[in-house]
Amino acid sequence: MFVLAVALAMLLPGAQPRDNLALSTPDHFTTIVAGARATIARVTLGPPSAAHISRRSRRVAAMVNVETSAPVYDVLYWSGQNTPAPNGAYGPNISDSASSWFLEYQRAGAVDVLDGILRRAHDPSLIQLGLRIFHFGLARQAADGSFPGSAWPFHGTAMFLSEAAPALLALKASSFAPEFATDLRWDTRRMHKAALFMVRSVGGAGKIDDSTKNHRFYEAALALGATGLLAGDRTLVTWSRRYAWHGIHLEQRDGVMPEDSGHDSGYQALGMVNASRYLELLATGHLRKALYAALQRGEAWELSRVRSDGSIDQTGDTRTVGCRENDPTGHCKTVAYDPIFSALAHWAAISGDQRFSRASHLVYEHSGYGGH
Repeated sequence: MFVLAVALAMLLPGAQPRDNLALSTPDHFTTIVAGARATIARVTLGPPSAAHISRRSRRVAAMVNVETSAPVYDVLYWSGQNTPAPNGAYGPNISDSASSWFLEYQRAGAVDVLDGILRRAHDPSLIQLGLRIFHFGLARQAADGSFPGSAWPFHGTAMFLSEAAPALLALKASSFAPEFATDLRWDTRRMHKAALFMVRSVGGAGKIDDSTKNHRFYEAALALGATGLLAGDRTLVTWSRRYAWHGIHLEQRDGVMPEDSGHDSGYQALGMVNASRYLELLATGHLRKALYAALQRGEAWELSRVRSDGSIDQTGDTRTVGCRENDPTGHCKTVAYDPIFSALAHWAAISGDQRFSRASHLVYEHSGYGGH
């Protein structure tokens, strides 16, 4: 389930998010490190482990099993940490004012929370660091569950919850839960209110702020579903299924998950990362079967975009080529390697098809995060 991975490239303290998708790419629960650092990290910290996750938490355990699998582990590391400002602000929020900021950037705390659980079993201070990042955003919540001054009431909140909620589910299911019980209660109450506000902001469950972007339905599904599990709110889980089904129904027969009436290799991959986590954490019965089939088609299309050298064929992409869109800092959105090699790796772990593992490695190496 979690995104225990997909890219912040910040092994070094104080480093900033580097992904060009900014408000839509999951800086996810991990840190991508270059080859030499990755080798050192493996030697000093050892392989990831789910030993601190209670087997009673079956869904969380299923998610962690995927995230700690060989295909995912080999390209998505959670051995670094994301260091915020002393007050917990992260990324552009360090300098932005309370009247103009981005809740979604505070999702970076998930890297540290998950790293502390799975990789640094003797360093709970890293979990606390991640919680501090969450707290900066959640402390700005209004009584109605909104976040005044933050952009994109639905999309921004969904991005934050889709990262933070899975991380807290892992913490809640871990042996560290008693130590962080107060933090878990505080965060859960506020995240629950945020999820309810998110839905109200668009006029009700099943509605969304931009229906032309397929990936946002999976983002919303994971945000609501994971928060529902965390807060014990079955209504949120039920609502999440509407978004998951909508995402499935938008997919074309050729596996394209439309973005702005076309296709986009980066944003499709991003949607599939969230869909893969939803599959392991929340999907059951007919929904699970349909989502698996949708991912199978979508991943096959994504694989067709990978060239033999690991570069991405962006011909016809609608959003991340030719500077068609800018991120919140004004930079052009370009090829999104992080979610692409993450999506391929997750599918390799879920399906057992090693073609996707090999392709994931090719993209990872070509991107520069494999040490080349």
